[in-house]
Amino acid sequence: MKKSGFVVLALAGGLILFAAFIRPNGFNAQDPPKGIPDSVWATLETSCYDCHSNDGNGMAKVKMNLDKWDEYAPDKQMAKAQDICEVMGKGAMPPSKYRINNPDAVPTPESITRICAWVHQKAR
Repeated sequence: MKKSGFVVLALAGGLILFAAFIRPNGFNAQDPPKGIPDSVWATLETSCYDCHSNDGNGMAKVKMNLDKWDEYAPDKQMAKAQDICEVMGKGAMPPSKYRINNPDAVPTPESITRICAWVHQKAR
């Protein structure tokens, strides 16, 4: 009896720890890289991180890896930020297949505006 109670308690504790470290879409949550406001990071994490991170796909993470953002030189960060604004503004990112398979990850016009405002402020 005592052994089964311990097992249930251990399983419940494990589930709580698992839930604390895993995002709902299955990827590890992380703090925003330095210089990226939380409001911008929320969109990047939801709409970009699946592909543009260490665990992402090869080509996407070569073009931009959000896990390595803090390692980029400031001018490279600026160029990447401008690219983000441009491709999201055109609707080219996330790609259409990803949008279809992940409708909750599609950035809203407001979130794209917020990203571009951050980029323009950063450029000053």
